[in-house]
Amino acid sequence: MLAACALAYALSVGSVVLGHPNGLTVSADPSAPTLPLWQVFLPPVVGVALTLLLPPRRTSQPAVVGEARALRHGTAFLVGLAVLTIGLGLSPLSDVDFVLSKALLFMVLPALALRFVWRGGVQVLRAGGAWRWWAPLAVVVVWAWLSQAAPWVPAADFSGHDLTFLLLGAAVTALTAGVGEELFYRRWLQTRLEVWLGPAAGIALTCVLFGLMHFGTHGSTDLARDAALIVAVQGTSGLFLGLLWWRYRNIAMNILAHLIMNGWAVAAYLLTR
Repeated sequence: MLAACALAYALSVGSVVLGHPNGLTVSADPSAPTLPLWQVFLPPVVGVALTLLLPPRRTSQPAVVGEARALRHGTAFLVGLAVLTIGLGLSPLSDVDFVLSKALLFMVLPALALRFVWRGGVQVLRAGGAWRWWAPLAVVVVWAWLSQAAPWVPAADFSGHDLTFLLLGAAVTALTAGVGEELFYRRWLQTRLEVWLGPAAGIALTCVLFGLMHFGTHGSTDLARDAALIVAVQGTSGLFLGLLWWRYRNIAMNILAHLIMNGWAVAAYLLTR
C-alpha cells in the first residue's frame, strides 16, 4: 500500500511540475491567483520537516487495537464513506449539495457510528508533556507565515463577492472542512489505518483519499489531469496534516492549521477592505 501510494504521488507531482511550469491556481475560488510551484509546495514541505524535527527527542504515541470487531467494522465503514465522497465529487451535485453531503458523511454519520455502534475500536497511547502544544503550535505558525502571510503571497481579492455570501461560505467551510475533514480523515480514519497498515502506509493512504475528495471542489472535465493535480497539491497538504496528527496527537492543532488554510485569505480581506 505504501509503495502504491508513493508511486501515485510521485507520478502526480511529476506531471504537475512538467505540465504547469508557470504555476498553479490551488484554490477553488474564481478570484484566486496563480502561484509559482515553489510557493505551492514549499510551505507544506517545511511543515513536514519541522513536524519531524520538533521536539528533537524521539516521541512515540502509537495507535493500538482496542476492541477488534469495532476496529474492523469501523475502519471499513470510514473507508466506504471516503470512497463515497470521492464518487459524489465526480457526480453533478451542486456546491450546496456537496457541502451538505460532506457535513453528513464527515461529521454526523461517523460520530454516531463510532460513538454508539463501533465504539472503542482504537486507542491512542498519548505521551504527556507541554511539547504536545508548543511544538505543533510552532510548526503551524511557521507554516502559516510561509503559506499565507509572507511578503511574496498575493493578497486575495473578494471585491466581486457579496459580503453576506462570503461570510456564510467562510463559516460553512470552517465547519465542514476545518473541523469535519480533520476529525474524519485524521482523528478517525488515519488513526485506524495506522493500526491496520502501519503509520507510514496509513498516512499515505489517507493522503490519497483526502486528495481525491477534492474532485468535488477542484474538478473539471479532464479526470486524469484533475486527479494528478489534487493528489499532488491537496495530497501534499494532507501529508503535512497527517504527520502533524501522527506526531503530536493534538487534533486542536490540526483544526487550527486547516482553518488557517481555508480561511486566512477571507479574514485578511475582511480586516483590510
